[in-house]
Amino acid sequence: MKIKNIILAGLVGCTMAAAPVLTSCSDVEYEEANFSEGVRNLIAEYTQGNRQVTLRWDNPTMSGQSGIQIIKDDADITNLDQVVNSYFIKKAPTNVDVSYTVKARYSDGRVSEGQTVRFNIAYEAQKGGTMVAMLVADDYNNSADEKDAVAWFQKNYVSTGKGVLLTPATIDDLDIEKQSACWVMCDRIGINHGWQNLPGNLASAATIDALKAFCADGGNLFLTNHATQLTVAVGRIADAYAPGIYGNGEGGQNGDIWGVHPIIGNVEGQIYDHSGHDIYYGMTYEPGLYAGIYTFEGAGVKGDHNCMWDLNAYGLAANPNVVKAWEDLTSSHVLGTWNHVVDYCCAGIIDFDPTTTFAGRVLAVGLAAYEWNIGGENSCQDQLEKFTANCLSYVAAPVEQKVAMLVATDYQQSADEKDAVAWFQKNYVDAGKGVIFTPDNVDDLDIENNPVCWVMCDRIGIEKGWQNLPGGLASAQTINALKAFTADGGNLLLTNHATQLTVGIGRIAEAYAPGIYGNGEGGQNGDIWGSQPIIGNAEGQIYDHSGHDIYWGMDFVSGLYERSIYTFIGSGVKGDHNCMWDLNAYGLAPSPNVVKAWEDTTNSTVLGTWNHVVDYCCAGIIDFAPTTSFAGRIVAVGLAAYEWNIGGENSCQSQLERFTKNCINYLK
Repeated sequence: MKIKNIILAGLVGCTMAAAPVLTSCSDVEYEEANFSEGVRNLIAEYTQGNRQVTLRWDNPTMSGQSGIQIIKDDADITNLDQVVNSYFIKKAPTNVDVSYTVKARYSDGRVSEGQTVRFNIAYEAQKGGTMVAMLVADDYNNSADEKDAVAWFQKNYVSTGKGVLLTPATIDDLDIEKQSACWVMCDRIGINHGWQNLPGNLASAATIDALKAFCADGGNLFLTNHATQLTVAVGRIADAYAPGIYGNGEGGQNGDIWGVHPIIGNVEGQIYDHSGHDIYYGMTYEPGLYAGIYTFEGAGVKGDHNCMWDLNAYGLAANPNVVKAWEDLTSSHVLGTWNHVVDYCCAGIIDFDPTTTFAGRVLAVGLAAYEWNIGGENSCQDQLEKFTANCLSYVAAPVEQKVAMLVATDYQQSADEKDAVAWFQKNYVDAGKGVIFTPDNVDDLDIENNPVCWVMCDRIGIEKGWQNLPGGLASAQTINALKAFTADGGNLLLTNHATQLTVGIGRIAEAYAPGIYGNGEGGQNGDIWGSQPIIGNAEGQIYDHSGHDIYWGMDFVSGLYERSIYTFIGSGVKGDHNCMWDLNAYGLAPSPNVVKAWEDTTNSTVLGTWNHVVDYCCAGIIDFAPTTSFAGRIVAVGLAAYEWNIGGENSCQSQLERFTKNCINYLK
């Protein structure tokens, strides 16, 4: 049962005495004859656990009252130019002692003594928000860059039901229970350095308080351009560490291509390569531009509005360099710098991790290259938009959501499974982004907490058929849990022998089960194996998936086999454990070929085959799209080339890992 709290106030201030002149707590000195009567019977009405509070009081009986003044915690003052007897607080502070003082204001300028009410609302934020907010200045139409960014956000988030546009006038609608992240955008000509100078009420007390409360509840911020200065305003870093590389000029025509250099440093052993970070996912890396960049804008009118960090300006002792010193000091990661910078001098993109005292993540992009209007068509517009979508996805992912990995209870019996688990443990579990399940706790797999589940099984000697999968992977409990997960829209990455679960959970019929199957011990092999992403050899019937997201950032190696391939493993002991599809074995009538016939029959896309295959005979990587009766997406990787332990060092290990991360990101 909810308990309604009504807190009565006591008079605060001076006590009246029978003296000719009265000492008062009013904001205006007055003589006893001109005494300004105050409000009476102040109470605060609220329900414990609810942030909404209503203040109520009785107004003075004497004439001349023109309004009300409300003071929060003896600091924040709100003046109301009308005589009212209540005030609604939509989001009162929680879990702290707070006071509100109400005074009567008079037409001649006098302000009465006040009555004060104090309360402390016990409240636990329900972090259920999945939408993304965008906060822009009240006058954002005065900036072409802000207008264009808002138009893109409206089209891609608001109109699709994934986002909400806010201004300081509607800042009270920012709520962790509705939104998990907020993008604050400000890119202006002529505004002075310092967050206090941000335009359109972005620097108002109400806006800053709302952002602070949002972050305190675990909400995440994406701050771009001049808004990076809000890192100071919300208290994530001290004013002494505010961004100091600052521009606000009109700029002019510039024919260069600008972007971000994701590789920081030039000293051996002190190089930080973030080119594979989630914020760059799916973008085209241009190694021939400057020091190697991801592009944001082409030729056009560039404002040159940097609002970023000169890491040499903060007196940091090399540790062993200023980037590392900055990261240690601020619990952050420098993810990008200027196009041409190869040392440690400046930070253009910083990812501020949540801390014990600051629950929200803050991703700040202060590069002038991040610009939404260059006076005409931007040749890199698709890259700018992809980067922005990546950043919003990165900061909006609820902390509770983690990628799952499901392995057999006896996974340590397989060197391949052990190595895959070790990699996942390091890169996902230890980073707070993943969780490992076995059939013993598979009932904990939940779409609300786990958007993706990777099921890994690579064994010597197990018989063909999903029913023969080891360590509980074929149990009724496991199959039922995976069915429920995918029915709710959960996505699966099935690798090696686990591709057979496409049948086990009902995504395809038994008649279409993978038939190219291996389970032997294998042996030494000096070849390089990988995936061939270009399917087919008939003119007009070639399907080129080399640009698919699962291959992002990988080396497309020419000179291997008849076509270029993406490599997974080099020379070593190969198990040759294919568990993939022989498309000629299912009686499919060419339509115009068996790949197309398979895709039409199963609502899927064949994304890869054996290294050397240039026709339509087999499918090693299949992307099974969601259907009306099967809500989850499945990527199945059945190539023997996908192997985690080859008895020694794998010369292609980085490619195997990048491919795996790409598949997980594609499914998230």
